[in-house]
Amino acid sequence: VVSAACRGVLQLQPDLSTTGGTSDARFIKDYCPVVEFGLVGQTMHKIDERADVADIVRLTDIYESIINGYFE
Repeated sequence: VVSAACRGVLQLQPDLSTTGGTSDARFIKDYCPVVEFGLVGQTMHKIDERADVADIVRLTDIYESIINGYFE
């Protein structure tokens, strides 16, 4: 559902990976399904963290598509 939502909104295939160094998903992926999803950027988790409004709008569109796809 999440992959389809990303493809539909962004016209991109998401990278399905749990290799991120800051996530515990890599430890629990063998025991239950895991989704890590959100904005990325050069300022994440730093002083003056920020995101482009256009990115937030696209993220909102993806979340809406996920919810709609889940309940279809």
